[in-house]
Amino acid sequence: MSVRLNKFLAENTSLSRRDADRAVEEGRVTVNGETAEGPWVQVDDMVKVTLDGQPVGMSDLFYWAFYKPVNILTAYGDGHGKDTLDVFPLLHEKKPAYSGRLDYESEGLIIFSNDGDFIQRLQNSDEKVQKEYVVSVNKPLTDEQLNVLRKGISYEGIDYLPCIIHKQDSKRFTVILHEGKKRQIRNMFRVFNAQVKRLKRVRIGRVNLDGMKAGDMRVLTEKDLAGML
Repeated sequence: MSVRLNKFLAENTSLSRRDADRAVEEGRVTVNGETAEGPWVQVDDMVKVTLDGQPVGMSDLFYWAFYKPVNILTAYGDGHGKDTLDVFPLLHEKKPAYSGRLDYESEGLIIFSNDGDFIQRLQNSDEKVQKEYVVSVNKPLTDEQLNVLRKGISYEGIDYLPCIIHKQDSKRFTVILHEGKKRQIRNMFRVFNAQVKRLKRVRIGRVNLDGMKAGDMRVLTEKDLAGML
Protein backbone atom coordinates (compact mmCIF):
# COMPACT_ATOMS: atom_id res chain seq x y z
CA MET A 1 0.00 0.00 0.00
CA SER A 2 1.35 3.44 -0.91
CA VAL A 3 1.10 6.60 1.19
CA ARG A 4 1.93 10.26 0.71
CA LEU A 5 5.58 11.08 1.31
CA ASN A 6 4.87 13.57 4.10
CA LYS A 7 2.77 10.98 5.97
CA PHE A 8 5.50 8.37 5.47
CA LEU A 9 8.13 10.73 6.92
CA ALA A 10 5.92 11.71 9.86
CA GLU A 11 5.37 8.06 10.76
CA ASN A 12 8.99 6.99 10.42
CA THR A 13 10.98 9.96 11.74
CA SER A 14 10.69 12.61 14.44
CA LEU A 15 9.22 15.09 11.92
CA SER A 16 5.65 16.36 12.05
CA ARG A 17 3.66 16.53 8.79
CA ARG A 18 4.45 20.25 8.51
CA ASP A 19 8.15 19.66 9.18
CA ALA A 20 8.10 16.86 6.60
CA ASP A 21 6.60 19.23 4.01
CA ARG A 22 9.37 21.74 4.77
CA ALA A 23 12.10 19.09 4.53
CA VAL A 24 10.82 18.08 1.08
CA GLU A 25 10.63 21.72 -0.05
CA GLU A 26 14.21 22.27 1.10
CA GLY A 27 15.45 19.33 -0.99
CA ARG A 28 16.47 17.24 2.01
CA VAL A 29 14.44 14.18 0.92
CA THR A 30 15.17 11.76 -1.91
CA VAL A 31 13.07 8.96 -3.39
CA ASN A 32 15.03 6.24 -5.22
CA GLY A 33 18.04 8.55 -5.40
CA GLU A 34 16.20 11.54 -6.85
CA THR A 35 15.23 14.68 -4.98
CA ALA A 36 11.54 14.36 -4.07
CA GLU A 37 9.24 16.49 -6.21
CA GLY A 38 6.83 17.24 -3.40
CA PRO A 39 5.13 15.94 -0.25
CA TRP A 40 2.31 14.49 -2.36
CA VAL A 41 4.58 11.85 -3.94
CA GLN A 42 3.29 8.33 -3.24
CA VAL A 43 5.77 5.88 -1.69
CA ASP A 44 5.66 2.27 -0.52
CA ASP A 45 8.04 -0.30 0.94
CA MET A 46 9.55 -0.93 -2.50
CA VAL A 47 11.15 2.52 -2.77
CA LYS A 48 14.21 3.93 -1.03
CA VAL A 49 13.63 7.16 0.88
CA THR A 50 16.37 9.21 2.53
CA LEU A 51 16.22 12.24 4.82
CA ASP A 52 19.42 14.28 5.05
CA GLY A 53 21.21 11.35 3.44
CA GLN A 54 19.99 8.82 6.00
CA PRO A 55 17.66 5.98 4.91
CA VAL A 56 14.09 6.04 6.15
CA GLY A 57 12.21 2.76 5.97
CA MET A 58 8.90 1.31 6.96
CA SER A 59 9.31 -0.65 10.17
CA ASP A 60 7.30 -2.27 12.88
CA LEU A 61 5.93 0.10 15.48
CA PHE A 62 7.98 0.42 18.66
CA TYR A 63 7.28 1.98 22.05
CA TRP A 64 10.11 2.78 24.48
CA ALA A 65 10.34 4.23 27.99
CA PHE A 66 13.44 6.33 28.60
CA TYR A 67 14.77 7.90 31.80
CA LYS A 68 16.18 11.25 30.73
CA PRO A 69 19.04 12.41 32.96
CA VAL A 70 19.46 16.02 34.04
CA ASN A 71 21.56 18.28 31.79
CA ILE A 72 20.27 16.75 28.55
CA LEU A 73 18.26 18.78 26.03
CA THR A 74 15.09 17.03 24.87
CA ALA A 75 15.99 17.58 21.23
CA TYR A 76 18.08 16.18 18.41
CA GLY A 77 20.93 17.94 16.63
CA ASP A 78 23.08 20.86 17.72
CA GLY A 79 22.59 21.70 21.39
CA HIS A 80 24.81 24.80 21.17
CA GLY A 81 27.21 23.44 23.77
CA LYS A 82 24.68 21.29 25.63
CA ASP A 83 24.24 17.52 25.23
CA THR A 84 21.13 16.40 23.36
CA LEU A 85 19.33 13.08 22.92
CA ASP A 86 21.89 12.26 20.23
CA VAL A 87 24.40 11.24 22.93
CA PHE A 88 22.35 8.04 23.29
CA PRO A 89 23.22 5.80 20.30
CA LEU A 90 19.78 4.26 19.77
CA LEU A 91 18.04 7.63 19.84
CA HIS A 92 20.71 9.10 17.58
CA GLU A 93 20.13 6.31 15.07
CA LYS A 94 16.32 6.19 15.10
CA LYS A 95 15.42 9.77 16.10
CA PRO A 96 11.90 8.71 17.14
CA ALA A 97 9.17 11.12 18.17
CA TYR A 98 8.66 11.59 21.91
CA SER A 99 5.85 12.25 24.36
CA GLY A 100 6.87 15.75 25.39
CA ARG A 101 9.89 17.76 26.38
CA LEU A 102 11.52 17.83 29.77
CA ASP A 103 13.56 20.90 30.65
CA TYR A 104 17.35 20.68 30.46
CA GLU A 105 17.45 20.80 34.27
CA SER A 106 14.66 18.23 34.71
CA GLU A 107 14.83 14.44 34.68
CA GLY A 108 12.53 11.50 34.28
CA LEU A 109 10.26 9.58 31.96
CA ILE A 110 9.92 10.23 28.24
CA ILE A 111 8.07 7.84 25.93
CA PHE A 112 9.50 7.38 22.43
CA SER A 113 7.72 5.77 19.49
CA ASN A 114 7.53 5.75 15.70
CA ASP A 115 3.72 5.68 16.09
CA GLY A 116 2.93 9.33 15.40
CA ASP A 117 -0.76 9.11 16.28
CA PHE A 118 0.07 7.58 19.66
CA ILE A 119 2.56 10.34 20.49
CA GLN A 120 0.04 13.02 19.53
CA ARG A 121 -2.56 11.49 21.84
CA LEU A 122 -0.10 11.57 24.73
CA GLN A 123 0.50 15.25 24.08
CA ASN A 124 -3.20 16.13 23.82
CA SER A 125 -4.70 17.25 27.14
CA ASP A 126 -8.16 16.18 25.89
CA GLU A 127 -7.01 12.56 26.13
CA LYS A 128 -6.62 12.90 29.94
CA VAL A 129 -3.37 10.96 30.06
CA GLN A 130 -1.91 11.65 33.50
CA LYS A 131 1.68 12.81 33.86
CA GLU A 132 3.06 12.53 37.40
CA TYR A 133 6.02 14.46 38.79
CA VAL A 134 7.95 14.64 42.05
CA VAL A 135 8.84 18.26 42.74
CA SER A 136 11.12 19.80 45.36
CA VAL A 137 11.09 23.56 45.95
CA ASN A 138 13.21 25.99 47.96
CA LYS A 139 10.57 27.17 50.44
CA PRO A 140 7.56 25.76 52.29
CA LEU A 141 4.10 26.18 50.77
CA THR A 142 0.90 26.29 52.79
CA ASP A 143 -2.18 24.17 52.15
CA GLU A 144 -3.98 27.35 51.08
CA GLN A 145 -1.35 28.06 48.44
CA LEU A 146 -1.49 24.49 47.18
CA ASN A 147 -5.27 24.73 46.87
CA VAL A 148 -4.83 27.76 44.61
CA LEU A 149 -2.56 25.71 42.33
CA ARG A 150 -4.95 22.75 42.38
CA LYS A 151 -7.80 24.88 41.00
CA GLY A 152 -5.82 26.04 37.97
CA ILE A 153 -4.03 29.36 37.59
CA SER A 154 -2.81 31.92 35.09
CA TYR A 155 0.83 32.98 34.98
CA GLU A 156 2.18 35.64 32.63
CA GLY A 157 -0.88 35.30 30.40
CA ILE A 158 -0.80 31.48 30.21
CA ASP A 159 -3.71 29.47 31.64
CA TYR A 160 -2.96 26.19 33.41
CA LEU A 161 -5.64 23.56 33.99
CA PRO A 162 -6.59 22.26 37.44
CA CYS A 163 -4.21 19.59 38.69
CA ILE A 164 -3.67 17.15 41.54
CA ILE A 165 -1.07 17.95 44.20
CA HIS A 166 -0.15 15.68 47.11
CA LYS A 167 2.08 17.08 49.84
CA GLN A 168 4.98 14.82 50.81
CA ASP A 169 6.44 17.43 53.15
CA SER A 170 6.52 21.23 53.28
CA LYS A 171 8.92 21.49 50.32
CA ARG A 172 8.29 18.28 48.38
CA PHE A 173 5.18 17.41 46.36
CA THR A 174 3.66 14.98 43.92
CA VAL A 175 2.05 16.85 41.03
CA ILE A 176 -0.24 15.17 38.48
CA LEU A 177 -1.05 17.02 35.26
CA HIS A 178 -3.24 16.34 32.23
CA GLU A 179 -1.24 18.76 30.10
CA GLY A 180 2.40 19.65 29.67
CA LYS A 181 2.94 23.25 28.70
CA LYS A 182 6.47 24.65 28.54
CA ARG A 183 8.02 24.97 32.02
CA GLN A 184 4.51 24.56 33.46
CA ILE A 185 5.36 23.23 36.92
CA ARG A 186 8.18 25.73 37.41
CA ASN A 187 5.83 28.56 36.45
CA MET A 188 3.05 27.29 38.73
CA PHE A 189 5.28 27.44 41.79
CA ARG A 190 6.66 30.84 40.76
CA VAL A 191 3.20 32.25 41.52
CA PHE A 192 4.26 31.99 45.18
CA ASN A 193 7.91 32.92 44.53
CA ALA A 194 8.98 29.31 45.05
CA GLN A 195 11.86 28.00 42.94
CA VAL A 196 11.84 24.39 41.78
CA LYS A 197 15.09 22.74 42.87
CA ARG A 198 14.41 19.28 41.46
CA LEU A 199 11.77 18.09 39.01
CA LYS A 200 11.36 14.43 38.06
CA ARG A 201 8.63 12.95 35.87
CA VAL A 202 7.89 9.51 37.28
CA ARG A 203 4.82 8.38 35.33
CA ILE A 204 2.92 8.85 32.05
CA GLY A 205 -0.40 7.00 32.06
CA ARG A 206 0.36 3.44 33.24
CA VAL A 207 4.08 3.72 32.46
CA ASN A 208 6.44 4.52 35.32
CA LEU A 209 10.14 4.60 36.13
CA ASP A 210 10.13 1.66 38.55
CA GLY A 211 13.57 0.02 38.55
CA MET A 212 15.04 2.42 35.97
CA LYS A 213 18.17 4.54 36.38
CA ALA A 214 19.06 7.75 34.54
CA GLY A 215 19.91 6.87 30.93
CA ASP A 216 18.02 3.54 30.95
CA MET A 217 15.68 2.54 28.12
CA ARG A 218 13.14 -0.29 28.09
CA VAL A 219 10.56 -1.63 25.65
CA LEU A 220 7.00 -1.01 26.81
CA THR A 221 4.83 -4.05 27.46
CA GLU A 222 1.21 -4.61 26.47
CA LYS A 223 0.31 -3.97 30.13
CA ASP A 224 2.13 -0.63 30.00
CA LEU A 225 0.24 0.40 26.90
CA ALA A 226 -3.21 -0.87 27.93
CA GLY A 227 -5.72 1.94 27.53
CA MET A 228 -3.16 4.26 25.92
CA LEU A 229 -3.14 2.99 22.32
